[in-house]
Amino acid sequence: VHDEDLRQLVNELKNSGAEAISINGQRIMSTTAINCSGAVVTINNIKINSPFEIRAIGNVYSLGGIKRPGGYLSLMEDEGIIATFDSSNNITVAKKKQ
Repeated sequence: VHDEDLRQLVNELKNSGAEAISINGQRIMSTTAINCSGAVVTINNIKINSPFEIRAIGNVYSLGGIKRPGGYLSLMEDEGIIATFDSSNNITVAKKKQ
């Protein structure tokens, strides 16, 4: 998984109506940079290792659209990347640290 993969997934979640998103505890904002630094992804200038846990707050039915055939996640799964999904009524996304 590379920075572009994570950016694409974040964009699909936003387009599905996500109100808040985080990756491995790092809040994603409109100004958040997601970059590769060798084999490690950097988010908010913090090095993040896989596995990646992406949390999103929003309507579960709308967000479930990220699993649609032909979507970016589907393309990633075709390349052997495994994703699991859980839904909960108790998800938190921490505020971005200043």
